[in-house]
Amino acid sequence: MNQATPTPAPTRPRSARRRPAALAAALFAGALLGAPLASHGGAPPPDPPIMVVDLHVDLPWQVHFKGRSPDLSEGHARFAALQAGGYGGIVFPIYLPDKTHKDGAHIEDADAVLGTIEKIIAKNHAFLPLGSAFAEPGRISTFLAIEGGGAFAADVTQIDRFIDHGLRLVSPAHGANTPLSGSATGKGAAYGLTAKGKEFCERVYAKGALIDVSHVSDEAFADIVAIAATHGAPVVATHSNARAVAKHPRNLTDAQLRIIASTGGVTGVNFHAPFVTGGADATLDDVVKQVEYLVKIAGIDHVAVGSDFDGGITPPVGLEDASTFPALASALRRKGMSYEDVLRIFSQNALRVLGWRPAPQASPSPSP
Repeated sequence: MNQATPTPAPTRPRSARRRPAALAAALFAGALLGAPLASHGGAPPPDPPIMVVDLHVDLPWQVHFKGRSPDLSEGHARFAALQAGGYGGIVFPIYLPDKTHKDGAHIEDADAVLGTIEKIIAKNHAFLPLGSAFAEPGRISTFLAIEGGGAFAADVTQIDRFIDHGLRLVSPAHGANTPLSGSATGKGAAYGLTAKGKEFCERVYAKGALIDVSHVSDEAFADIVAIAATHGAPVVATHSNARAVAKHPRNLTDAQLRIIASTGGVTGVNFHAPFVTGGADATLDDVVKQVEYLVKIAGIDHVAVGSDFDGGITPPVGLEDASTFPALASALRRKGMSYEDVLRIFSQNALRVLGWRPAPQASPSPSP
């Protein structure tokens, strides 16, 4: 979600834990099986389609708060655009605007937005339901996140039922500071996780979900890294770019990018022009420069995509909507990036972190 824009569940079956790996295998195999073979002495065949798993698409905000139809016939991520762009997976954030009520968002608001997400999925058959046990070629797997989780300071235990429903990622702040965490764009003195925020993050990791460091302050980033380390968890920034390329507090320093890589995590490239260039406008080539820089600093296995489509963003020229991912893939290939590396960035790296679960706890040895 572009910060300039104001803005009891069933338990998931255990078999769903295999879904990200199954999704990668099913769609990657399907793409390869459909690829033409090279002819001797002829031009190389075109690349097979590259699957996209987007870590941040704000469709629920548009439908729940802005009145858009759940049939997804308009916007950056209208359904036809998702299909044309090669989407195989999408993360739907439960965005809780800081100004939902005079005292901020409430946990009940998260329940209401979750209901909207389920309506969107039910309205569009090509979306697989949340928590589906297996991927299916030709359909789009759906994942759940929370953006701006400050409401859960009222009762951190309430996050459990969302995680049981398939929640994979949670950010403890958005555009403003919350009772859980300082924000990258919060007013007043910068601070990190509060005591309640540390309790919340510990609980999220222990329950098997991940904290999203996009939107949090640099101080909170450091606090989250320390907690993630105790759980062996990857650090994930779902929709942020490199601060060295576009100076903005929402973006990440080189040191932060290297830390994310060291944990096995990812940074999802954000398409909002100010986060791409630091200015009001951007082009597809500017996004390519961000990708190249992120790969240079963090490594190919630690860059993903988190477009922020439909989050009030100004998209780059040439990447106006979800249908344009093939153009980005072609631009990266022209820069010398291999097909396999583009596939890592577009989907495989995201699937790896979405599939993370804490290591099982060893059973205590029986007393002699």
